[in-house]
Amino acid sequence: MRKEIKLELESLVGSKINNMGRASNLFWLELGERLSVVRRGRTIELSEYALNIQCSWRITQGNKIVVASRDFYYPSSDWNEVKEDFDWDVQGNNKFDEKLKYLMKSITEPLTVEKIDSDEIGGLKVFLSKDFTLNVFPDSSEDGEYNEFWRFFTRGKGSFHFVVTGNGIEKEFN
Repeated sequence: MRKEIKLELESLVGSKINNMGRASNLFWLELGERLSVVRRGRTIELSEYALNIQCSWRITQGNKIVVASRDFYYPSSDWNEVKEDFDWDVQGNNKFDEKLKYLMKSITEPLTVEKIDSDEIGGLKVFLSKDFTLNVFPDSSEDGEYNEFWRFFTRGKGSFHFVVTGNGIEKEFN
């Protein structure tokens, strides 16, 4: 699995991270060239590549964790338990949203992918500029068809999704 992952994601080397965010507890990154894509009759700007992560992950700089997957479930620093109930899934409410916003503001130029590494169980290590690293590590022994760890895809016709699951690697064509 390691060789196949490295080969598939090798196209990311040299790409810049254009955007990062979340949809519920799915962490997504957009990388590469910006493209104009027509969706539902509207032209929108998207990145050439996308990486969607649904297992444990962390972004480090040197020996410090900058933001990580469990940050989804902790309230942001401005939360007040007397005034409000904590709902982690509301955008802006959790520690992830707060830390990612700070990270994006503090980087003066986009991070660039310098190297990709992987392991035999679907783990992924993306070495970035400025001593940042994205570590993705599958954290479930479940091997059912719905246990997706992460997926990588390019935008455009004829492209496919490279999906790493508890059952191994799957390729889903658009």
